[in-house]
Amino acid sequence: MKKLLFSFLLCPLLSVAQNASPRFENDTLYTSGGYKIYKGQVLHLGSGTSEAGYFRFIKFHSSMGRNDTYSLQNSSILVNKIKNFKGTGPDNYNIRIACSVTFKNNSRSEADLMIDFEKAIGISGGPAGELTVPEEFKSIQTEPVYTEPKKQAVPEEIKKQPVPDELKKLLVADEIKKLFDLYKAGALTKEEYEARKKKLLEQ
Repeated sequence: MKKLLFSFLLCPLLSVAQNASPRFENDTLYTSGGYKIYKGQVLHLGSGTSEAGYFRFIKFHSSMGRNDTYSLQNSSILVNKIKNFKGTGPDNYNIRIACSVTFKNNSRSEADLMIDFEKAIGISGGPAGELTVPEEFKSIQTEPVYTEPKKQAVPEEIKKQPVPDELKKLLVADEIKKLFDLYKAGALTKEEYEARKKKLLEQ
């Protein structure tokens, strides 16, 4: 009976301990769920969580002059240096990481990334996070998960209007360029690129 009572009393304490505030000590970042990020560690990225496949919580630092975060899908990053740790609010924490990225096609590149790590990891039992970690390190907070705002429905009369040929060509060309960028970044194989390109051209 005493053991049972002790376990009931201890459980809330463990929950609180798991959700301690993130901190940076001795060149190691500790997330609220207890996950550690440090020099020499390999982090695994999943997929971008925006509708277009971009990462919302993992971005290239402005010094790199690029924003094609979709190229990071299913890549791994070797942490070379944790440059900065910032907490700008109770649920806003960022780190800047100098790293070596190994892309899906095994090509490699040096990068400077900004990671909003708490949001990138996600919530236990929620959708897959952008930064892949074991389930036990995910936050157990019950805050609502951020979702993209729903797009307003397009009125039927607008839907029925034909799209001008010039506009169609521009849209298709833009989509092909995006696919080509994904192919070059290693997020798509040549076969996947050619198949999607063919499908677009047949529309």
